[in-house]
Amino acid sequence: MEGYPVRYSLRQLRYFVVTAETLSFTAAAKRLHISQPSISTALADLEELFGVQLFIRHHASGLSLTQPGRDLLGHARNLLKNAEELQLTAQELDGGMSGSIALGCMVSLAPPLLPGIISRFVQDHPGITFRTTEAHQDTLLSGLLDGSLDIALTYSLDLADGVTFNPLLTLPPYAILPGTHRLARARKVSLQDLLSEPYVMLDLPHSREYFSSLFDAVGGRPMPAFRSSQPEVVRGMVANGLGYSILNFPLKSNRTVDGEGFVIKQFKESVNATTLGIAMSNSMKPREVVRRFSAFCESYIRRLHIGQG
Repeated sequence: MEGYPVRYSLRQLRYFVVTAETLSFTAAAKRLHISQPSISTALADLEELFGVQLFIRHHASGLSLTQPGRDLLGHARNLLKNAEELQLTAQELDGGMSGSIALGCMVSLAPPLLPGIISRFVQDHPGITFRTTEAHQDTLLSGLLDGSLDIALTYSLDLADGVTFNPLLTLPPYAILPGTHRLARARKVSLQDLLSEPYVMLDLPHSREYFSSLFDAVGGRPMPAFRSSQPEVVRGMVANGLGYSILNFPLKSNRTVDGEGFVIKQFKESVNATTLGIAMSNSMKPREVVRRFSAFCESYIRRLHIGQG
């Protein structure tokens, strides 16, 4: 059946997506290894074909997307992914599997989780490459919704409409204390005992609210003495005696990068656990390579050891 004639090219769409991500003809040209005038001309032709302006050109400060540009960006990304899917399907008919996965991961999960997952997956699928983004929850959800991420490994915290979450692992929170702390030899610790102690906060959106809310059951919330958005810095501050903190991903080592140690303690109280899982956009059909990786992640994560000593 003859349809509406397509007059734009995948090359033009690729130029559009990269320019929208960089908001600079110069930066887009550098990423694509082509000349700046080639991109500018291709996008001007694309705007004429579409009959809409995609970018506002600022003489001194680069570009900004128009509302039509923002509306079309997700569709363009999806079409490019479908085109890649078609090529990969054809290649797989000849035996191999290749392609790229845009993988997001909660920043606090990335160090203990990403290297192992990616390493084991590419052992079986050496043709796969990854573009990883380690970020907090809001950035991950935005990336899934605008199509810049294929899949994200994260927690079930304030999930957005339009995101499908596959829960895999329940992670109860636990306290970490300096080895010299008065409670270091206790089998378990109480939230009440910690409330007035110096608190080292993992300062990430949603995470900080979640950990602080655990103390509502004992009538107050801790005042952070120190804070950091990096889990390894938080652990280092605790190990060096600056206070206690609360985390929830299982640790295989109680040593920090500077060689100091800390102890891990479960809570006496019943505390709300978080759930680790796989998040994807429910408005974009995942490519075969993403479906395979998702299934691999599910198997890998469900096998994680959860003991906290």
